Amino acid sequence: MPRLKDFHIRIKNDKYYEIRYRKHGYNVSFSSTDFEKAKQKAFAWLSAFEHEIYAGYKFTVLSKTEDDDFFFNKQMPFKTFADNYLNTIKKKSVKENTFKDLINKYKNNIEPIYGKMPICKIRPYFIQSHMDKLHDKTPRLCETVKGLLNNIFGYAVDNGILKINPMKSVFVQKHERQVGQALTYEEEKRFIEAIKGNRHEFVYLKMLYSGVRPCEINFVAEDKENNIISVKNGKLKSYQKEKYRIIPIFPLYKPYADIKCERVNTEKLSNEFRTLCPNHALKDLRHTFTSRARECGIDNELVAVWTGHSLGNITSRVYTHFSDAFQQREAKKLTYKV
Repeated sequence: MPRLKDFHIRIKNDKYYEIRYRKHGYNVSFSSTDFEKAKQKAFAWLSAFEHEIYAGYKFTVLSKTEDDDFFFNKQMPFKTFADNYLNTIKKKSVKENTFKDLINKYKNNIEPIYGKMPICKIRPYFIQSHMDKLHDKTPRLCETVKGLLNNIFGYAVDNGILKINPMKSVFVQKHERQVGQALTYEEEKRFIEAIKGNRHEFVYLKMLYSGVRPCEINFVAEDKENNIISVKNGKLKSYQKEKYRIIPIFPLYKPYADIKCERVNTEKLSNEFRTLCPNHALKDLRHTFTSRARECGIDNELVAVWTGHSLGNITSRVYTHFSDAFQQREAKKLTYKV
């Protein structure tokens, strides 16, 4: 059967394009002074054959000066182009765990819908129907899927596969994400009682009394001699080097500083937390720490430094520096009863 990779292009007199096929018993050519018209003729002939058109093949231009503008197969399946984008572009721009999560969402919510369709034939109305159904079930997932589709189609536009990104005509109602909420004093008291004897009791307490992120709890090291905690930053981009922040050992944390906790699976820990504290997510322990620190009169910018948040303005980010002695004095304020 005819294959796309066996087509060749010849340029005559720098103005005349001839696309030839000379294999498998065929001897045909498609010509025009307009390269696009010549390609359309070739595809019209090729489309008569029901066979898979492999992605990645290009017309090879045979002339004295090779044409830099190779023709990519516009009939290629969406899956092939998307896989190429994910593994050559997206993978480099996000952290490994984030990429795994995106691949999982792609495999479950994008590939089954669009995978076999030619990328150039996917229309906004088709995507809109998919987005509406997904939004009705899981609005937050719908936002992620929409963003990933937009990236894939945008890359196709950048490479000349598509003229217009079909996502421009797709509307998805913005999902209002829930912002974390600190535990009330009564909730905190009940939570501390509920975790007594739990295998993760001290993991929870260290998170509550230090403000570390769930993804950082496995990378915490205490130095009691200097009264500090070293935390590996869990919110870095894939291109950034590892960074650690140093925070004081706070009074409520100190009784647990000598206790070595086993490495935890944060997803399982998060699920367990919901059973212990049904109206909250695991990250709310961090929000509780932040709220208590501010209630104890500690400067907001210093709390942001301790929790690894970016500060609100350029002046703060560049010029703010709190001395170790000052941080230790402020840390002593963070004590309260529930």
